[in-house]
Amino acid sequence: MSENKQPAENAPKFAGIEVPPELSKTNFFFLFFCTFIIGMFMSIPAIIQPAFLKEIIKINPDFAGSVNGLLQNMSQIATLLFVAAIGALSDKTGRKILAFFSFVVMAIAFYCFGISNAIAEVLNIPSGFAATVCATLSFMPDKAAAFETFAPGLLVTYIMRFIIGIGLILGYPQFITMVADYTYEKDRGKGMAGNGVAMGLASILVFGIFGVIVKKMGVISGINAAAILAVIGMVFTWIFLKDRMPERAQVKKGGLKEVFPVVKKSISLKVSYMCSLITRADIIILATFLVTWSVQSADKFGLTSGAATGKAMIPMIVMGVVSLFAFPVIGILLDKWGRIPTILLSLVGAAAGMLLIAVAPSPFSWMIYVAVVLAGVGMAGSIAGANTLATDASPKSMVGSILGGLNTMQPIGAIFFVAAGGFLFDKLGPGASFVLKGLANLLLFIWIFMIKGAIQAEREDT
Repeated sequence: MSENKQPAENAPKFAGIEVPPELSKTNFFFLFFCTFIIGMFMSIPAIIQPAFLKEIIKINPDFAGSVNGLLQNMSQIATLLFVAAIGALSDKTGRKILAFFSFVVMAIAFYCFGISNAIAEVLNIPSGFAATVCATLSFMPDKAAAFETFAPGLLVTYIMRFIIGIGLILGYPQFITMVADYTYEKDRGKGMAGNGVAMGLASILVFGIFGVIVKKMGVISGINAAAILAVIGMVFTWIFLKDRMPERAQVKKGGLKEVFPVVKKSISLKVSYMCSLITRADIIILATFLVTWSVQSADKFGLTSGAATGKAMIPMIVMGVVSLFAFPVIGILLDKWGRIPTILLSLVGAAAGMLLIAVAPSPFSWMIYVAVVLAGVGMAGSIAGANTLATDASPKSMVGSILGGLNTMQPIGAIFFVAAGGFLFDKLGPGASFVLKGLANLLLFIWIFMIKGAIQAEREDT
């Protein structure tokens, strides 16, 4: 990373971060504000999908888990397909233009998502064809006949959800990269912390805001609000953000093929990659299947789908608040107590939280609140722990590439756990989805505990 210009002693500052002469405090403010907006889009689909599928697409409730799981996985599939290409493209075109088109794509895709049935009618999609495709995607090809009544609209919904995933992967990496572009090395940690706080606040407020919209005004209003929010992000990005690119000569080319040999030789990097692979799906599993379970159970409790969605948002907000306040404590533990002990403690919390949800009698039980507190602490510790351990173990010249590979583990793990969780949700019940995730966290804990001596020896040798 080129610093473009050297820091000045009396330069203006934004939240303790020195503002380079070619930028302004306004650029910094809207960088973090747009990060907040894109952070909301990370969770909006999980909030609106269950009610939309039930009330608008009118899917068979027997397939609610697998269909919601596949929809949620569309973002992960888009990430796997395009993250490397978009990263390389940003070095050529700049970050701002990609972030701008991210919001353009999401505004259009969310609007079309809301009118999926109408689009299917205009395109005259054959119900038999759509049913075969949708049933196959849900790993139930023998159930195609049961999909026919709602399959055309569902097929369009899948396509629009994939396009929303493309919009997300176009945007959120740019805001992380722009933090690095905007800051000098001495302030880069503060900048990344600001990015994390913006994303954390978004994860808290989005459940409250969109949960209320869906409850009070209906799911279509929630979808339209998402489209309007994307337009706001588009306008603010275009007007208030500015590219500050590294020197062209210093942009390095690389890829995962250069990362894997390094990871293969390092126990610490293997642990961090496995931790990312398994634990970063926790928030996706919780958001997807807790809301799905709540909407599915709405009739039993005399609730509308919107009201059930609103009730499901409360524990998610609690988890977001707990995670936000847990991050500073986790940071202290990582430095004072150690990377591996903190990761192990986090995995115990994450596993306990998931297993507690699995045995809860309903999605509205008090047990859910205890579980999300444990899961929130576990999530914060596993994310920060894996990132810190990977940074420690990375060669100095490959920190960015190693962390890029680490982030690639997230969609791989999420695709597996959401797909498998959705299948188990339909076949064995909602609790099975959380049992799968809890056991995976527990197995990871056992493996890391067994090799912690080897990890410590490797760290002492470097």
